[in-house]
Order: sequence, then C-alpha cells, then structure tokens
Amino acid sequence: MPSNTYSSLWFQLFMPLQTEDSTRQDIAFLALQLPQPRYQRILDLCCGYGRHALRLAELGYQVIGVDRDADAIAEAKRQAVEAGQDVGYVVGDMRDLDALPGTFDAIINMWQSFSYFDDATNVELLRQIARKLTPGGRFIVDMYNRDYFERHQGDTQQVINGVIVESRGYIEGNRWHSLLTYRDEHGERGEDHMEWQIFTLDEFAALAGVCGFAPLLACAWSDEQQTPSPDVARMQIVLEKC
Repeated sequence: MPSNTYSSLWFQLFMPLQTEDSTRQDIAFLALQLPQPRYQRILDLCCGYGRHALRLAELGYQVIGVDRDADAIAEAKRQAVEAGQDVGYVVGDMRDLDALPGTFDAIINMWQSFSYFDDATNVELLRQIARKLTPGGRFIVDMYNRDYFERHQGDTQQVINGVIVESRGYIEGNRWHSLLTYRDEHGERGEDHMEWQIFTLDEFAALAGVCGFAPLLACAWSDEQQTPSPDVARMQIVLEKC
C-alpha cells in the first residue's frame, strides 16, 4: 500500500474534525508571530481546504495556498469565493517550491504536513523554504512531537460519521507510521498508510540551524505560554531566516 496518498475518504472524515475554536487559536497565534505590515505576503504550504489561508486573508494578509490534492484546492477556491476573499490557490508539490514565482515574508505549514519524505528530501525541502523567504522571513511549522508518539504507539479505534476507523501507530527508526482501516456496516471501505520523519524539538531545531534558520519560539496548543510536552501530540515552532 503506498504511503501518504490521503484517500478521498480520509479528507471527508478528518478535515471536518478541525474545529472553529482550534482554527481561531491557530490564527491568533499566527497573527501574533507574523505582525503586519512586516509580514504581509504569506505562503500556506499544504493548505488543504484553506481554513488558515482564508482567515489570514480576512485579516488583510496576501495569501497563496499550495496543496497537491486538486479536490482540496477546488474546495478551498469555492470557500474563498463564497467568503468574498482573494486567495491564490495552486495545485502543486511542496518539493517544488522553486517553481513558485517570487518570495514570501512568511511560510506556514500547519497540522503535520512537513516531513513526509526521506531524510535528504526533508532537508532539501527546508532549504527550499529558506530560499523562498525574504531576509528575516519566518517559517512556522506545526508538527508532531516524537516525545509524545514514543509513548502512544499501538492500536486505537474511533467512529467518525458512522465509519469505524481502526488505527495502528508505531515508530520505526526515525519515522512514525499510521495504518488506517475504514469499515462501516457494509464492510471494509479502504485503507490509508501515513508515515513521516518524526522529530524531537531539539532534533528539529538543529536541522533548522543547518538549513539557515534561527529558532525563535516553540510551544504547544498554538499558545506561546505552553511549552512542548510529551503529553501533547503537536508542537508549533517559529523559525526566522538568518
């Protein structure tokens, strides 16, 4: 089974789970870390349905959203039109940022969408992000914390909109694997296999330094007062281009 393909069923089940409250908290955090007018032109990398891009545009930022999933981009465009906001959405591969015209004051990458690839490709991606930023530009990444997932391996099950989602999660080397199986009253509906290179805060800060960034802040829950913890799955890291 290929990894990181993200089936249409995954989008249908998991994308709506991002609540308005969590999105508002993310946006408040992003706006605080990217004050206008210094940080005006924003790239939302792996934007999905555009829940961050759209709200940043509503605050007056100039936003470009990129995602490889054409259906997600189509939905993001629909929502932008409905909201009367001018957001530039592009179907594209995050590994080819050099193909995008111009530079950005900031790049954001939310909800664990950075480290899909092998170690060398992830390093090159971080270097591309640095190249696309203006001097002093910022990269804000929302990623999984290895310290949490080392403690939370194993099998889980949840029901989302009548679909049983069985998940097996485990760490192999420096990668987290999540094997998802979907079932309903009619039987099995498919599978997804996600895997990422997974970092501790110190590991990612060291990698960022090699790629031309200085770490400014690390937190959890998009709250500057909450430090990354083995008890919280995700951490948000603010980097500034040296």
